[in-house]
Amino acid sequence: MHKSVFIACLLLTATVLFSFQQTDSWMGKWSGEHPEGVTYSITVKDKYRGMNLCEVHAEGIQTFYTLECWATGNPTTLKVYYRSTADGAFYAKDRVNLNQPLFILTREKGKTSWQWKQIFDGKLAMHKS
Repeated sequence: MHKSVFIACLLLTATVLFSFQQTDSWMGKWSGEHPEGVTYSITVKDKYRGMNLCEVHAEGIQTFYTLECWATGNPTTLKVYYRSTADGAFYAKDRVNLNQPLFILTREKGKTSWQWKQIFDGKLAMHKS
């Protein structure tokens, strides 16, 4: 094998491995509570076809639903996209733009936050559960 082909294969392998590990630190369950009494949690699962599958659950005052989602990102930002409602009543589903993140999880200065990008407003402090 030529040296240049070997280096190209090595770089390609490293790139593929790095891209698969971009969101590994987000895997697991994250939760936080809105000041109005609704608890939100997201369970980020392993990758499938280049994206992380995830499940979002909301429960509280007049709120109960579970959403199926998918996510992409890097170690500091996870963009979460709506796929479907698995359980409960998510009345805003018809207003969700499937091509835009429903919300984004970010890490900054050791803190994790959930920022709504569609339907709802506000930001939540999250912790790994």
